[in-house]
Amino acid sequence: MYQEERIQQMQKLLEQKKRLSKKEIMASFQISSDTARRDILEFLKIGMAVRTHGGIMLSEDSSRILTFGERAGLLKPEKERMAAAVLEETAENSTLFLDVSTTLLLVAQKLNKKCTVYTHSLDNAFALGMNPKIKVQLLGGELNHEDRFFFSVRSLEELDAIKFDVCFIGAASLEEEGILFKEANNALIKQKVVKQSRRVVLVAENQKFSKEAQFKGADYQDIDCFITDKVLTAKQQAYFEDQTEIIFEEESI
Repeated sequence: MYQEERIQQMQKLLEQKKRLSKKEIMASFQISSDTARRDILEFLKIGMAVRTHGGIMLSEDSSRILTFGERAGLLKPEKERMAAAVLEETAENSTLFLDVSTTLLLVAQKLNKKCTVYTHSLDNAFALGMNPKIKVQLLGGELNHEDRFFFSVRSLEELDAIKFDVCFIGAASLEEEGILFKEANNALIKQKVVKQSRRVVLVAENQKFSKEAQFKGADYQDIDCFITDKVLTAKQQAYFEDQTEIIFEEESI
């Protein structure tokens, strides 16, 4: 097992147990003490854990929204499965909006249908631009370097003239109040594209229910389909309207 895979599994274990000793990590992955130490140091960079005597524990700040770069290597198998489900929701000759999201970046890299895609994501635009089948429309403005998206008031106004067949949006957090984002400008983009879309698909891992953000981009009643990686709890399920289609992309046993 590669270190990246162990890091992903450590994240799951820590969410379950709240605390892990180095001995538990060694036993779980059949690795040496030195390898466990290196894995712990790498895991601490994510920011969801703190060092303890003999191991790590879940940080009190585990609700913190990670940057795009911090999220990029996390939950890769889950994101791959979710991306595959997103691709099934896309159709030839459609007009789509693709949000800034590490999962939706995988979609941008794999999309191979003749369609028009609007995005405010620098990385999505680069990936989509590699495929001549896809007409790419990058919404311009000032680049947010930390989370790698563009924003301008002019782009918001341009969206008024577009009707999307489907918009795929991510989330910084999924809270009782709605689908939230940590940047006000990013939330404004979501509010607009949701309004301008015939079908709204939310794509987010279950861990987003434990995060906290500040700016609402959409209400649960706006969501036609939710693609996630785990079966929802009763409380989570209650956030959504009865007519919302929920697709769980869990790992096959």
